[in-house]
Amino acid sequence: MARIEDLEALVDSGDRQKLRLILNDKHAADLAEWLSQMDPPRRLSCFRLLDIDNASAVLAELEPDIQSELLKELGEFGLVPIISKMSPDDAVDLLGELPAEKVQAIISQMTDVEAAGDIEELMAFPEDSAGGIMSTDYLAVSAGMTVEQALAHLRERYEKFEEDIYDVYVVDDEEKLVGRVTVKELLTAPPDALVAGQMDTSVVTVTTETDQEEAAEKLSRYDLLSLPVVDGQGKLRGIITADDVIDVLKEEATEDIYQSSGISAGGHELSETLTYSVPAAFRARLPWLIIVILIESLSSVVINRFDTIIREMVVAASFMPLLSAVTGSVATQSICIVIRGAASDNINWRAAWRSLAHELRVGMLLGLACGLLTFAVSILFHSVGLHLGLVVALSLFVTMTVGILTGTLMPLIFQQLGIDPAHSSGPFITSLLDVGTFTIYLTIVHSLLTSLQ
Repeated sequence: MARIEDLEALVDSGDRQKLRLILNDKHAADLAEWLSQMDPPRRLSCFRLLDIDNASAVLAELEPDIQSELLKELGEFGLVPIISKMSPDDAVDLLGELPAEKVQAIISQMTDVEAAGDIEELMAFPEDSAGGIMSTDYLAVSAGMTVEQALAHLRERYEKFEEDIYDVYVVDDEEKLVGRVTVKELLTAPPDALVAGQMDTSVVTVTTETDQEEAAEKLSRYDLLSLPVVDGQGKLRGIITADDVIDVLKEEATEDIYQSSGISAGGHELSETLTYSVPAAFRARLPWLIIVILIESLSSVVINRFDTIIREMVVAASFMPLLSAVTGSVATQSICIVIRGAASDNINWRAAWRSLAHELRVGMLLGLACGLLTFAVSILFHSVGLHLGLVVALSLFVTMTVGILTGTLMPLIFQQLGIDPAHSSGPFITSLLDVGTFTIYLTIVHSLLTSLQ
């Protein structure tokens, strides 16, 4: 088995014939991994040796920054045949990295008029919509066809597709989706039977404007191999396949991770923004950090307000980081549960109240357990008095309950304000709860000292 070092040695030696044989004998995903590890000159040399079919498949597998690099080096003349061999949805993803005028120049040079039209159609949809991720490679037959006519039509159409397609959709004379039929049903039905009599009319669909995450969830929920996409008039425009969904889920999960850490690229591609543009990465990460600084400034105000108490009972201050960390953690857990639990449906008040009732019961049990453990730790390892141990335990119980309440309601509040609920976790919620935790704890300590005096 060839190694990356062997390929680089062949590039340096100029043995193009052997290199071509090795490269074109590998799977596109493996080739993409190899090329990603090479320096740009060697990468370009290898890419130019790929057959057109392999080149289009490998290009679709590469990361956006490497795609952009190769697109720049290949130029319009080298790109046209590669784009022509790609599926329309992959071609759109690739062309999205280029200036609009260059995209039009490439499309205008394509000899396959149908493929060029499909690409232009897909590029008109928002990239995060069902229309933006769908493929126009699908099999459809007319409801008025006989089974024999439908099978003949499928044989002719299937030859044009690069990928395997398993679902057959049924449309009427106006191209509106009316049903779905399996290949098995067509093969086992009488040749003169009408397709309309064999089809299943209960078809799960999305529209071209549906958000890509909702479309991915629907395909997963109903365990489908493909999901038909229709326009406002019900006409079949394309399909979303399982591999499209994998890409969407990966993209959405990455975006949620960034946003939960207080990072936002203002609508741009986060991974590219944070990795390749220093000014853009700076702008993406600064806003929420400023918010955190402002909120944490309130913590210093609270601590200064109770300065006298802290001086009188210095050991009480040593428990403040513990309370802050545990409360922040339990709140973040609640946010995660609420957001993921409501991912299949948009977060709503009814779901929020159910989650709140459940989380409060869980939170009180967690607070009781952690409070008792903290009480034991404070007595055994910190040698504090019984009164302070109880104060720490009680404070932790209260702050954890407040943390659960805040973490459950915060995603809903953010959504009502038009902010992605993922922003409600991470630095924001931690900073907000720091203020609340310190206030609750020091107030209880103050009450203790007052009662003892």
